[in-house]
Amino acid sequence: MNEIGIVFVAEMLRKLRSRLFWLATLGGMLGVAVILETPAFLAGVARSTSSDIVLAGPAPLRAQATKLLQTHDDFRVVASLDALPAHVTTKYLDEHGKAGAAVAISLRGGLLHLEVYPRDLSAFDDVTFRSLVPLNIELATGAPRATIVRASKIDRSVHGLDKKFKTSAAATLAHGVALGLVFTLYLAIILASQSVMAAVAEEKTSRIAEILVSTIEPGNLLAGKTFAAAAVAITQLALWILTALAMLPHVVASLGAAAGAPPPPHGAHGDGVLDALLGIDPLEIVWFLGFFIVGYLQYATIYAAGASLVSRTEDLASVTTPLIMPVVAAFFLAQYALLDPNAPVVVACGFIPFLSPFVMFARISIASIPLWQTALAFGIDALTVVACFWFAGRIYRLGMLLYGKLPTPRQIFAALRA
Repeated sequence: MNEIGIVFVAEMLRKLRSRLFWLATLGGMLGVAVILETPAFLAGVARSTSSDIVLAGPAPLRAQATKLLQTHDDFRVVASLDALPAHVTTKYLDEHGKAGAAVAISLRGGLLHLEVYPRDLSAFDDVTFRSLVPLNIELATGAPRATIVRASKIDRSVHGLDKKFKTSAAATLAHGVALGLVFTLYLAIILASQSVMAAVAEEKTSRIAEILVSTIEPGNLLAGKTFAAAAVAITQLALWILTALAMLPHVVASLGAAAGAPPPPHGAHGDGVLDALLGIDPLEIVWFLGFFIVGYLQYATIYAAGASLVSRTEDLASVTTPLIMPVVAAFFLAQYALLDPNAPVVVACGFIPFLSPFVMFARISIASIPLWQTALAFGIDALTVVACFWFAGRIYRLGMLLYGKLPTPRQIFAALRA
């Protein structure tokens, strides 16, 4: 077995035998579960507080308004009364099922008038009671409400210019998944790269590096460590993604229930989500994995080279700060790419090393990208990885044997020429 393989196996076994690795992995899976459950939980809380109302007014008018509000605005009338007290208080709302508001409906000049007493003013804006508009027009004009409701809906057919998605729901899902993948890539690169950096700094400060580089070529040592960290990062990432996929149908069903949607037939929870996921082109998954690997290797090698220059672990922050800036910039640029994947600046950044993995991640997720652009971007990134290993290997060789001070520019230049 060559030197890179020996280092790779040793590093992999060391990391996989670490309790901290498995605690972090399980903690990440739990974190994914919590993050996915949070929207449904918050939606349920929001519904119970702002969507529950006490409705008061003349019985015939109240009955018509109740039907419209519960059918179209997802309100739940928890109490239907003839009139509200002179002073509505929070205590009054608490006594009526912890309602989010009390609403008194009446007629003024032949039109609807609402007196609203909300618990949270921000939850009730000018369009909150829009479902009552047909009733208001019926009262004003005498036209049948069925005609008014039919006329208030505009028939439309949406034809997406990009044939990647058949429905707006699939496109919306793709944007959400893409944002999650971009954030996961960002998080994985940050955590894994800093893990490599910490391991390199620890070996140098403990003087273990002197023994290692005397028996293993520094470039091979760096490559083995980086590849092992990449394999571990992919393992963690796969477990986190599998956790998310396993929970996705349940989360979609929970969000629907929180929004007041009727439950789907047995066994149909999240079928639209699953259909969209099953419709993903397998080639896209290959590209996702490829850009993740080259993106990680680009950053990990540079982080490892930077860590080899410090003589104390306390100095890592001074090296980490400038190195983390490109990752943060790439992350925000990817979010812009999700809004306009074919903007000229986005297309151009898709071919710039260190930015490309994030940008192409986003573009592939939500748009039909010409194969030549994807292949060219990946080729540039792969060549950048080779260049990073060449550059980082020489810096690593110089830094691991240099203690007490940073190398001078002349020493770095000499190491690169060696």
